[in-house]
Amino acid sequence: MAGTVLRGVTGSAGVALGPAFIVRETSSDAAPATALSGDPVQPASERARWQAARQRVSETYQRLAERARQIAGPQEAEILEAQEMMATDPELEEQVGTRIDHGATAEAATRVAIAQYADAMSAIEDPYIRQRADDVREIGQALLRALAGADPVPFAALPSGAVLCAETLAAGALILLDRERLAGLALGTGGPTSHIAILARTLNVPAVLGLGPFLDDLTEGTTIGVDGTRGEVYIDPSADQLQSLQQAVKDYAQERAEIASLVDQPAITPDGVHLELFANIGGPGDVASALAAGAEGIGLFRTEFLIAGRATLPTEEEQYQTYRTVLDAAGARPVIFRTFDIGGDKPVPALGLPPEANPFLGYRALRIGLDRTELLTTQFRAILRAAEGSHNAWIMLPMVATVEEVRQARALYAEARQGFSVQPPLGIMIEIPAAALNAEALAREVDFFSIGTNDLVQYTLAVDRLDERLTSLYQPFHPAVLRLIHMTAEAARAQGKHCGVCGEMGGDPEATALLLGLGVNELSMNAGALGSVKREVLRTPLADAHRLAADALACATAAEVREAIQVFRAAHATAG
Repeated sequence: MAGTVLRGVTGSAGVALGPAFIVRETSSDAAPATALSGDPVQPASERARWQAARQRVSETYQRLAERARQIAGPQEAEILEAQEMMATDPELEEQVGTRIDHGATAEAATRVAIAQYADAMSAIEDPYIRQRADDVREIGQALLRALAGADPVPFAALPSGAVLCAETLAAGALILLDRERLAGLALGTGGPTSHIAILARTLNVPAVLGLGPFLDDLTEGTTIGVDGTRGEVYIDPSADQLQSLQQAVKDYAQERAEIASLVDQPAITPDGVHLELFANIGGPGDVASALAAGAEGIGLFRTEFLIAGRATLPTEEEQYQTYRTVLDAAGARPVIFRTFDIGGDKPVPALGLPPEANPFLGYRALRIGLDRTELLTTQFRAILRAAEGSHNAWIMLPMVATVEEVRQARALYAEARQGFSVQPPLGIMIEIPAAALNAEALAREVDFFSIGTNDLVQYTLAVDRLDERLTSLYQPFHPAVLRLIHMTAEAARAQGKHCGVCGEMGGDPEATALLLGLGVNELSMNAGALGSVKREVLRTPLADAHRLAADALACATAAEVREAIQVFRAAHATAG
C-alpha cells in the first residue's frame, strides 16, 4: 500500500503525520453459553455477576460523561449519558435475567439480548433509531468486557504522535485517549455529523472518516498521513508526499498557535463592526472554560441535563440553584437559557413519553411545554428568580413553528413574571422552515432570534443528519438554507431585534464571513471553535462579507457556494 492515497470524508480539519496505531474490536461471539467448569449454571451467581458488570459499565460511562463535559462539551457528554442509560435499562435486565434463569451464562444471555435489541433497531426504517443500534452493540461489548474482568472501555497507551486507525471508534474510547499523544484519526466508518466527528473537531484532532475496510493490509507502525481538510489518508507516503505532509503539519501547528494568541481580542472586523461570539454550554461547569476561551456570553445553555432520564421532575428550587450558579459565573455577560428541548429522542421517564417513529417531528420541546404548562411555568419562574439582581438572563423557546405557539408561551411567561422585578428578553429558536418563512411576523412577537442551523438544515432538506448514508445530502451551505437564514436575519433587523446562530454553522470558520454578510449579529459555538471563528472576523470587512453573501444567494448549488467561499477566504487569508 506504499504511497496509496485513500479518500474518505472530512471529520475534523487539520493535518497529522505519525505511526499507525491499529485498533481492532474483538468479537463477543466467543462468550460461553455454559459454565466453563462444566457444572450447571447457578442463576443466582450469574445474576450477581451480571449486576456487578452492569454497575461497572454504568460507573465507567458516568465518569466518561463527566470527563467529556470537561474536555469536550455538553453535546459529547449527552452521548455517553444516553449510553449509560442503555446499560441500566430495566428491560435489558429482565431479558438477560430470563435467559440466565433458563440456564444461560451471564455472557451468553447478554450476547443474545444485545443482538436481539440491535437487530430489531436495525430493521426499523427510521434512520435515527437505526443508528442507536450501534450504541446498543457498544454497550453489549462493554458488558462482556466487564464480565471477563476487563475494563468496559479499554484502551492501550498510545505511542507518542500516533495516528489511530480503526474500523469504528466509540466516543468513550476517544475521551480516554491522551490528546497530547494522539496526532490524528483514520476511521472506516462515520460522517461529518457523526458523534466521533463532532468530538474530534471539539478536541482539534485531524480526522478522516468513511474510509471503508482499509485495515486488512495495514501494518502497525506504518507512517500515516491524515489530511482532515481534504478528506485524504496517505499510507506509507512517498518522498514527495512526505515532504508535502511535513510542511502541512508545520503550517497547521502555526495556525493553531496564531489562533490561541487571539483569545483576548474582541471580534471586530477591519471596518469596525463587532460580531459577538458566544459559547454553547450544557452545565454550570462549562462557563469558566467558555469565558477562558474568549466567549463574550453564553448563547445557548442546554437545560435538558436537569430533566433527561429522571423519574421525577426537577423542582423550581433545584432549577433556580443551577441557573443562579451559571449567571453568577457569567457576571454581567448575557446567558441565553433554552427551555427544555426534550422529546422522544431524549427520554424523560417522569413524563412517561412513549417512543415515536420520528421523534424529530413529534411531541417535543415547546409542544410539550404548552401541553404540560406546569413544566414550562416552573422553568420560567426558576429563571426569573435566578435573574433577580444585576444578572443578564435571556429565555429562548425551542421548536417554534407558529405565531400562535409564541403567543401562548408569552401568556404563560406574563403570568409567571408576576411579582418579579426583572423581565428577561423572550426569544425563539429558528429551526423549522415555517418559522424562517414567517420570520417577519414572528419578529413582532419576540425579543430575539437564534438560528439552530442543525435542525434547520435537516428540516429544509428532509435529511436526517445522523444517517451516514445521507451525508452528501446534508448541506449547510445549500442555497435554500442560506435564503432562510438571510430571510430570518433581515426580518430581525427590520424590527431592531437581535439575531444569532447557535448551530454547528456558528462554529464553522468557513461559514463565518457568509453568516456575517447574511446579517446575523452573534455566533454561538463550542468554546473550542471561538479562536478560529474570531480570526475570520478579524480579517473580514463587513462590506466584503455582504458581497460574498450576495454571491452565495445567487448560487444554484452548495458546491458553488463552497467554491465562492474558498475563493473569498484565500483572498482574505493574510488580512487581520
